[in-house]
Amino acid sequence: MTYLVKLFCIILAGLLMQIVNANAETVTEKMGEVFLRTMKHWDYSYSTLDTTKAGVACVRWEGIDPDFLNDGLFEAIGFSFSVANEEAAIRIATQGCERMSRHYELTDCACEVILIDDTVRVSLPDGFTD
Repeated sequence: MTYLVKLFCIILAGLLMQIVNANAETVTEKMGEVFLRTMKHWDYSYSTLDTTKAGVACVRWEGIDPDFLNDGLFEAIGFSFSVANEEAAIRIATQGCERMSRHYELTDCACEVILIDDTVRVSLPDGFTD
């Protein structure tokens, strides 16, 4: 009986990890969509910008929920394109995000990398759940 209980627990833990990983992938992909939607709101098309490019947004992690992921916009963003390398693209985009967040006097968000070229690269904080 003990063997079956241990086996069940291992299988259950594996399934839960798959659900958590799938949820994290969904949130990161949705964050990329929110960034693109925000760019469109400001009449920019990130997809048409030359590489090497980066997109950074001022993220309020406690405000990331299904409603925001489906319909929200970031309050401050920065982006760069046609830059020599990834590091410079991130630095320029971050500076733009920080300037925009200061302009709008945002104090409860942090500028985070969302996209590098056309790949979503946002890092979810430890223990993040939507």
